Amino acid sequence: MPLTYALTGGILKHDFEIILDTPANLSDMLGDGKLETAVIPSIEYARIPGLKLIGDFSISSLGMVNTVLLFGKREIHDIETVAVDNNSRTSVAMLRIILNERFGVNPEFIPAMPVVADMMEIADAGLIIGDDAFKINRKRFVTYDLGEEWYLLTGRPFVHALLAVRGDVDLGGGLDALKRAKEIGLASINEIVLTESKRLKISRELCIDYLTKRIGYNLGDDEIEGLKYFYSLAKEHGIIDKTVSLRFYN
Repeated sequence: MPLTYALTGGILKHDFEIILDTPANLSDMLGDGKLETAVIPSIEYARIPGLKLIGDFSISSLGMVNTVLLFGKREIHDIETVAVDNNSRTSVAMLRIILNERFGVNPEFIPAMPVVADMMEIADAGLIIGDDAFKINRKRFVTYDLGEEWYLLTGRPFVHALLAVRGDVDLGGGLDALKRAKEIGLASINEIVLTESKRLKISRELCIDYLTKRIGYNLGDDEIEGLKYFYSLAKEHGIIDKTVSLRFYN
């Protein structure tokens, strides 16, 4: 929301079309050449050839994130099956690495819609991300915050999503508009909190904590180091099949 608020709310004038969809669908459209630039799951940068990164943007976390959760009926060492939403591509890769590297377990992953009750019918645990994670009853389920688990494992930030552009695209003045939109969005947190806390039926305190303390929006040196480490572990675990080089849009 802080990255798109000024664009979708009519605050900032621009001359490009905005497509709102899931990060997974956006990455597919970017890979198919239907989009010029998109916010995509970070794992998809490793899978789609010819992309470049826009260095001022990411969706990152350092420690507890609150919106990438493993929840279930058992402690993590006893989990044999995990229901996962296949749209959660980076989080699925992150979870697989954490389970194996940190806890030494390798459960079966079962594709499922992100509906808590349905997930618990078919698996010992479920992976839930985004707004739905705020609805998890942590007194009812054994819950693990994957942002926190990643930090305990690696001591590094985790980059959940990136702003990528096709390598043959010249964004022209569009890049300045994107940067200005981010500035406006980060200066409009109170306005965003007012609407989003009502929409999600969560407290303003929880919402502002999430937007200002749990999520980062830059792609600096620390985030780049965390991203590279994620890719190296993903290759080691067979999630991707090549070494990833980061290329940036100038």
